[in-house]
Amino acid sequence: MTDGEEIKFATNLGIRCMSCRAVVFDFFGVVCSEVAPFWLARYLPQVEAAKIKAEIVRAADLGEVSQDEMFSMLSEVAQVPAKQIEREWRSYARIDRQVVDFITALRNRYRLGLLTNSPSLFVREILDQHRLGDLFEVIIVSSEIHCAKPDPAIYRRMLASLNVQASETVMIDDNPENVAAAIAVGMEGIVFQSCSQLQLAIAH
Repeated sequence: MTDGEEIKFATNLGIRCMSCRAVVFDFFGVVCSEVAPFWLARYLPQVEAAKIKAEIVRAADLGEVSQDEMFSMLSEVAQVPAKQIEREWRSYARIDRQVVDFITALRNRYRLGLLTNSPSLFVREILDQHRLGDLFEVIIVSSEIHCAKPDPAIYRRMLASLNVQASETVMIDDNPENVAAAIAVGMEGIVFQSCSQLQLAIAH
């Protein structure tokens, strides 16, 4: 899908969203800046960074290793102290206040969910620090349930938790693979590019 096709799809979605009951947001790359990809790109060549993300970071996202174990393994790879890596990861986490304001404006009209691939402690601390938890009726963190996007099961878990049908729900994610997986289970999908794109796509 080209950028132009994504924007067209998101704009057209505004008509269908009028009958939607729920909107589900990804966290990193939508509400908050990406973290792992930027940090990996800083220390590792592209091919190695992709491999480490698919192995070590993915294992932490699935709850197969703890957050501390993940930072320890990244320390061995990058030859940087684990505590320094943790501090650097936190420094990359920047909240998009425009998106937060947009989500706040949706609260009276839609049921809202947050669906994120992340080590639990890392994302929960960011949510608490910025007082974002109350924005969402349901928050599902991949490591807490040992299931991560784009596994269809995690989308179905969100739908069940929100008590809505897939056809009544929009998934917003910056990763096209995750959006495609949401569409495959029957949800609407928007590949996130900007808050102004969402304002065109979803009535609030």
